[in-house]
Amino acid sequence: MKNVNELLESLIVVGDLGEVKIYRVYEETVINPKDDAQTSHKHNRGTLIEALRTELVRAADFVDAHRKISEEVSDKVGRNKAPHGAGESGEPHNLKLEIEHRLLKEIADFIMQVIREASPKRWHLAFPAEHNKALLDRIDPDVTGTLDRNLPEDLTKLKPEKLLERFGA
Repeated sequence: MKNVNELLESLIVVGDLGEVKIYRVYEETVINPKDDAQTSHKHNRGTLIEALRTELVRAADFVDAHRKISEEVSDKVGRNKAPHGAGESGEPHNLKLEIEHRLLKEIADFIMQVIREASPKRWHLAFPAEHNKALLDRIDPDVTGTLDRNLPEDLTKLKPEKLLERFGA
């Protein structure tokens, strides 16, 4: 388990090729959820504790990830066939790679912009293993220098309160 102070006032970035969400981690005074009914009676509202919370500060959708390659290809007749029936020419595969490279650059630029604007002491990343290294390679060293924890996973569908657990709080 990480030290709670290491997550406090940091940013958590979760994403995939289709979307990125950036959360701010902050501390809030709350009533201890472990207090029983005896503790939380009418005159005593319960024990106050400091708890970490997340707040969505920025989100972006990257539409190219949701488009089909067939939407990108204009040749509808005999789509990308090699001459004389020799099989596929490989153009759809190259187009897919080109789209992925473009998306990774857009995502890296978005992350760098937000991290630079917010200037947290540290930030944390969760991005699918398939593209994790390629994304980090596109993020400038001044930004990756404050990256504290990198999880090669897709956590975009995880509820914000569960993110803290995944990053060790």
